[in-house]
Amino acid sequence: MTPDRILSGLAENLAPSGEAAARVRSSISSRLEPAALKSLVASVAPDAEFAATVKRRLLQRIKPALADDLSALAWDVPVPAPRPDHRSLLLSRLRAAPAPIVHASLKWVAAFAFVLLAVRALPLVLLAPQTQAGLGVQMIPSGSDVSVYVGGIWRPVTQPEVLRGSVMVRTGDSSRATVILSDQGVVRLAERTTIRFNDLGDRAISSSVGPAATLVRGRIWALGLIPPVVDGLKFDTDRGSLSLNSGSVSIDQDETRVVVETYDHGATFQQAKQTAFLVAGEKVTVRGSPFSIGVIPARSLAYDWVTENLGQDAAHRTEITKLQEERRERTAGILPTSFLYPAKRVAEEVDYLFTLTQDGRTEKRVQQANTRLSEAITLLSQGQDQAASGSLLAYRDSLIALAGQKDDNIVKYLIREQIAQASASLTADRADPDASAALVRDAVEQVGAAIPDANVSPKDVEGYVLVDKLAAMKQSLSVQRDPKAAAALYAEVRPYLKTLLDPKNGVNPLLQKEAAALLVASSTLLKGLEPQGDDIALNALQKDMAQYLPAEPEQALLSEEEIDRQIKGMMDKIFVFRAPISRYNQLLQEMQKLQGNPRRGVLLRRLRQALPEGLGVYVLTEIKKLGDELKGGK
Repeated sequence: MTPDRILSGLAENLAPSGEAAARVRSSISSRLEPAALKSLVASVAPDAEFAATVKRRLLQRIKPALADDLSALAWDVPVPAPRPDHRSLLLSRLRAAPAPIVHASLKWVAAFAFVLLAVRALPLVLLAPQTQAGLGVQMIPSGSDVSVYVGGIWRPVTQPEVLRGSVMVRTGDSSRATVILSDQGVVRLAERTTIRFNDLGDRAISSSVGPAATLVRGRIWALGLIPPVVDGLKFDTDRGSLSLNSGSVSIDQDETRVVVETYDHGATFQQAKQTAFLVAGEKVTVRGSPFSIGVIPARSLAYDWVTENLGQDAAHRTEITKLQEERRERTAGILPTSFLYPAKRVAEEVDYLFTLTQDGRTEKRVQQANTRLSEAITLLSQGQDQAASGSLLAYRDSLIALAGQKDDNIVKYLIREQIAQASASLTADRADPDASAALVRDAVEQVGAAIPDANVSPKDVEGYVLVDKLAAMKQSLSVQRDPKAAAALYAEVRPYLKTLLDPKNGVNPLLQKEAAALLVASSTLLKGLEPQGDDIALNALQKDMAQYLPAEPEQALLSEEEIDRQIKGMMDKIFVFRAPISRYNQLLQEMQKLQGNPRRGVLLRRLRQALPEGLGVYVLTEIKKLGDELKGGK
C-alpha cells in the first residue's frame, strides 16, 4: 500500500466527526479563557527553524517513493496517436433527422380548447338564470289536529311542509290549514274540512289537466292569482265544479247542499250544462238541478271567516306581487341601458348554438323572449319607456317568428305560458301604470293575433286591463273617496266600454259581467259621495256612466189569476209523486225556479198556504231565508 493511501486511511479513521469536533470545541471554549488560550498557543507553537527542519525531513522520506510510482504509471499508459478533433469527428458521424412537431400541435389544441371553454362559459357569466315560481306548494297547519293522508294512513302535521303529488288534507276541531299553490293561489281550510289535491303542478298553462282539488266535506276559502285570459284553478264539489282565476271565493259543502260565495272579482260555476258567471257579492246555492243564483247578505261581510280571509288575501297579493317583481328583475339581468348589453345578446346566441336538440332550441328562444319581457317590465318600473319599447318589440317579434316556424304543440304551449306571464304583469300599481299597461298589452295582443289557436284571446287581455282599471276606480271611490281620481280612471276606459260590454264582441262573459258590476258599484258610490264644490263635473260623470249601466229588470206584476195558475202548476208537479221524499225533491226544484223572480215572496206565501203542513214547513224556511236576505240588503 502506498504512503498516500496509508495517510488517507489514517485521516479518515482518526478524524473526528463534525458533531464530536463541535462538542470538544465547545467544551474547551467554555473552560478556557481567551487570554489563556492565546498564551497556550503561543507557548506550544514551534519556531520557524524547527518547523523547516521537520518539513524537510518529511519530504525526504515521501518524495522518492511517490516519484517511482508516477514513473511506473507513465510507462504503463500508452501514448495515443494524433487524432482529429473529437467534436468534428462526432458531427461527421451523425445523420440529419426531422425534428418532431407534436409539441406544436398540442399547443394549438390547448389554445383552441381554452377558447372553446371561454366561449361556452360566456352565457354562465353574462346571462341571468331563468327563475321559476318562488314559493312552491307548501302547507301551513294551524292547530294540533291537521293531518295528511300518506301511504294509506293519516299522518299528523304540526310544522309547515312541502306537498308533492296527489295528497289529501284534513282538519279537525279548532284546527285550520293553509295550502299555498306556488304563486297561482291559496286554499285555506276551515275546521272539520277534508280536501284532496289532485295535481300540484302548474295550473296556469294547461287546460287538459283535471281539477286542482276536490272538496270532500267542510268549507274552504280559495284565492286565485291567475289572469282570466288563461285557464284558472278548478275545484270539484259533489254538485258541480268551480273555475277561479283572479278572485276570492268561499265554498261550503255538506250532505244536502253546496254554497259558493264570491267576495272579490269573479268565478265560474258549472253543473252539467248550466253555467253561472259569478261576480263579487253573488252566490250559488246548489241542492239539485238547476241551481239558483242569489245575493250575499251584507251581514256576511262582518263574519270572522270573511274578514280574516279577505285581510290575508290582501297581504298575500302584496307578497306575491313583490316576489314576481323581484323574479322579473333577476330574470332581466343586464338591461339594455348597460354597456355590457351587447355582450349579453352575444352570450344568448352562443347558448342557443350550443343547444343541440330542436326542442331545447325552441325552449331557449322562448326563454330569451321571457328575458326581453322582464327587461321591459323592469325598465317600465324605472320610468324608461323608450328603452322598454325596444325590449317589448324584440319580445313580440321573437315569439311571432317562433310561432311561424312550424305547427308544434310544444311551441304553442310555451308561447301560451309567456302570454299568461305577460298578462299577469299588467298591474296598476307600477310607477307609470298607463304606459306599462298600454305597451305590454299591445305586445301581447299582437302575439295573440299572430297565433289564433293558442287559446288566448287578445280581446280577453284587453278586457282584463280594463276591468283592472274599473276596479281601481271603484277603490278610489270606496277607500280614498276621491271622485277626481275616479274620473281620471273612467276617462281612460270610457272609449272601450261599449266594445267591452257588447255580448257580441267575443270578450269572456265573466269579464263582461265583472265590468258591469264594477260600473254599478262605482255609480252607487258616486251617488253617496258628498258634494265637493264641483257638482257639475260629478253630475256629468254620473250621467255619462249611466249609459253603460245594465238596465234594471222591470217589476213584473202578476194578476191573481196568474198567481193561482202558477201555484196550481207547482202543486200538480209536486203531487204527481206518491213517495214523500220525491214530493220533497220536487218542491225544492220548484222553489229554486223562483230565484230572481220579483214576486218570489208572494208566490212562496201562496204555495205555503196551498201545501199541507208537512211540506209547508220547508216553504216557511225558504220564506225566512228570503226575509233575511231583504233585511241584510241586496
